Amino acid sequence: MPDHIHTIPVLDALREPKACAFCVMFEKLENDAIQFIMGPAYMEDDVRMETNKIGFCKRHLNAMYAQQNRLGLGLMLHTYMQQLNKDISGIVNGRVPVSFFGKDQSGTVGKLKNHLQKKHETCYVCQKVESTFARYIDTFFHIWGRGGDDAKLISGQKGYCLPHFIKILEAAEKIGRGKREKFLDELLPVQQKFFSEMEEDIEWFTLKFDHRNSDEPWKNSKDALPRAIALLGGNS
Repeated sequence: MPDHIHTIPVLDALREPKACAFCVMFEKLENDAIQFIMGPAYMEDDVRMETNKIGFCKRHLNAMYAQQNRLGLGLMLHTYMQQLNKDISGIVNGRVPVSFFGKDQSGTVGKLKNHLQKKHETCYVCQKVESTFARYIDTFFHIWGRGGDDAKLISGQKGYCLPHFIKILEAAEKIGRGKREKFLDELLPVQQKFFSEMEEDIEWFTLKFDHRNSDEPWKNSKDALPRAIALLGGNS
């Protein structure tokens, strides 16, 4: 099968010395998306229509604020707030007066809650990142399936963080049974070793607080806590 546009970034991430290649991919996608939205894109009408409709999560609002483009962020948030207030007014002004028994016959509270909850749970940057990230996972299996030197990069991985390990397993469910079993035979021993080593490092980190071990070397446990956090939650 020929290479496609997503092969190079996946291979680049697999060559990174970090523990989880998918964290490398995700971080690059996220940074690119932030740079895109805080660059000239914020002046494009089609982009602003999408951001007005979808909005941003707290994490990416903070990331956009950190870019120091105060004008760009201000313009986007201004039109987003305009749309939000327009939506709220449309729901509130369309309500039927409260009945004699005190019930909201129009269901205004539910409509307003559902609309605001949906707006709160969606994010333009998240959607942009996740759509490409899903293709990266497909590309990962494409590289593995064709074999050769590129596939050896996958077999040589140290392991994956828990969130991305789950995504790999979800994707593995969609490939043929024979290929899936072969893939799992390669993946699971590596991943189990990765998790076991993390367990040992954390244990030794805690044992170093015992005065009897104060003169013992730290081995590979000095940074065990941040590495465990990255493993369990992903670098992102």
